[in-house]
Amino acid sequence: MTTWILKLAQRLLLLAALAVVGGLMCATMVRFAPGFGVDERELDPRLSQASLQAIRQEHQLGKGLLAYYGSYLSGLVRGDFGTSAFLERPVGELLKERAPFTIRAVLLGLLTAWVTASALALLTVRFPSWMLDSSATAFTGFLIALPAAVVALLCVFLRLPVFVGIALVTVPKLFRYQHNILAQASAQPFVLAAQARGVSRNRILFRHVIPVSWHPLAALLGVSASLAFGAAIPLEALSDSPGVGQLAWQAALNRDLPLLTSITLFVTLLTVAINSFASATHQERS
Repeated sequence: MTTWILKLAQRLLLLAALAVVGGLMCATMVRFAPGFGVDERELDPRLSQASLQAIRQEHQLGKGLLAYYGSYLSGLVRGDFGTSAFLERPVGELLKERAPFTIRAVLLGLLTAWVTASALALLTVRFPSWMLDSSATAFTGFLIALPAAVVALLCVFLRLPVFVGIALVTVPKLFRYQHNILAQASAQPFVLAAQARGVSRNRILFRHVIPVSWHPLAALLGVSASLAFGAAIPLEALSDSPGVGQLAWQAALNRDLPLLTSITLFVTLLTVAINSFASATHQERS
């Protein structure tokens, strides 16, 4: 129990350190990005010098780099991600509104992808044949060759939800890994010995192959979650879905640097947290 608590504390410290580093990198991108602090109101010739100075103070142009770092990180600690220059709303509120749509699409896409990939992998192992293996490989190879933008356009044309596109992007990678893991487990000496003794294929699959493959598959869950979330960004942007992906696309088009860097930090922390959880689960079961 003490060892588990120490490992959990180490991972939490690592996540906090990555959050600090990520915050500094985001602050650096904002501070030195082209067009930082530029406001369209400064082009108004009717404004006085005092008004222009007040506008520049809103963007913290008078602060040095270290002071900017301090204010940025202190805002992150308080949960203040800044204000969107384009939408003129707090970034935290925007993320709170959009995140549920993205999380729901990612979860549904992951569930669909895992069911489809697992069914294909189990079929190719349970009924080993050249025709079935070649058909599954060709199908997943076709899907893996499709860019996310093409998948998004197909979803728009066919009026499919975003989670279907996420599943189409994730399925081929999941199938390849699952098929290789199950094939390696099927080639173990104890499996060959069970086959020689006349044990049924179903019993070999569920009593010997799957239990051996469980640990690598558990680690694959974290990788697939990161992959699905990464695919959700372009899919939501091109499908015009009201999620974080569409928000990131709007921020990029309108040079909304506080919003864009906050989304980058949010995605980074979520990815690291998912991978850390999957790694901890794999080590615990090992």
